[in-house]
Amino acid sequence: MDEKITEEEARKKFEEWLEKFKRTSLSINRLPEKDKTEFIQIAKEEFADDYGFALREMKNTWKGMYINQNEELNAKIDLIAEEVKNLKEAFAKQTQKKQEKYKIAADGKTKIKIE
Repeated sequence: MDEKITEEEARKKFEEWLEKFKRTSLSINRLPEKDKTEFIQIAKEEFADDYGFALREMKNTWKGMYINQNEELNAKIDLIAEEVKNLKEAFAKQTQKKQEKYKIAADGKTKIKIE
């Protein structure tokens, strides 16, 4: 049976469809189709088709996993500075030991430090 609808009803249905399309469509350029499909699937399963919330959660997770490059460089510099400090201390101790002079006592075994 061919059911005819009025222009007003057609316009209303189109606007409903358009609104639904706007809420559930996603336009991302320069992204492989596989990745876009995966994102849409995650948004559907985990976030009830809410792309904005899914994207926000992914961003927050990313921020928690990856640190600022400057923070990473500063951490590496701190590690190197600590290592240099330890090497300097070890070198100073080694040098100090070499500078200490000893005499061997008459028994041939006992060291006597000369100051």
